[in-house]
Amino acid sequence: MWLTPEQAQPVDKVSYDDVPTFPLAREEEQAPASDRWAWKVQRIRPRDGRPGRVVVHIWDCEDAPAGGDVLDVHEALDVLRSTAGAVACKECGCSIALGPLLDPS
Repeated sequence: MWLTPEQAQPVDKVSYDDVPTFPLAREEEQAPASDRWAWKVQRIRPRDGRPGRVVVHIWDCEDAPAGGDVLDVHEALDVLRSTAGAVACKECGCSIALGPLLDPS
């Protein structure tokens, strides 16, 4: 976490000599999988008289479709807002991650 001088004040009698004052470089070029903020859309066709469904998953959810497009957060929110009946998966935590961003209040 980076703080400005206005956000943090030194503590008396504490040495800050070992605190880095520059960003640490990542060893890999891409963010690790655990840092990804990406989503996939599962479109379930109507079957046996049941209506079809659209479910948005975190990109690595086991129920997310293999292959297919990976969406950014804005695209995933757009699917949830603009597709009638679309839901965020509760199993992978998508509903927890995106739910607060959908709430207009």
